Amino acid sequence: MKLKLPFIRRDEIVDGKRVFETEEREVNVDGTLAAQMRWEAKFPEMAQRESIVDYVGRIQETQSREISVVISQLKALYCFLETDLPFEKFVKMFDVSKREYFEDLVGRLRAAFEAIFSEASEKN
Repeated sequence: MKLKLPFIRRDEIVDGKRVFETEEREVNVDGTLAAQMRWEAKFPEMAQRESIVDYVGRIQETQSREISVVISQLKALYCFLETDLPFEKFVKMFDVSKREYFEDLVGRLRAAFEAIFSEASEKN
């Protein structure tokens, strides 16, 4: 499955003003058991307590737009993507300082998990 997410393309100070540009990039989502394996490898302490499916279910129940919830969503999404990037570098591809961008990101993350799990339930 493919999803589009808003990634930071440019974020720098030019002539004393912030230049902030984003771009939509298509990412491939892997909803197979490999996502659980990545979850266990990347976040072993959390994986001991719950599966990635249970984790996503729990964080999706909250309607919070707190940064900690968005980071939790990014952790889960990271495991559904095949990437060699360390998690910290992956997170740096997103921004929290621009309200409009952040609101868009929150909505897209919620929609991404709805799509991932609706696809999974449709297959069963």
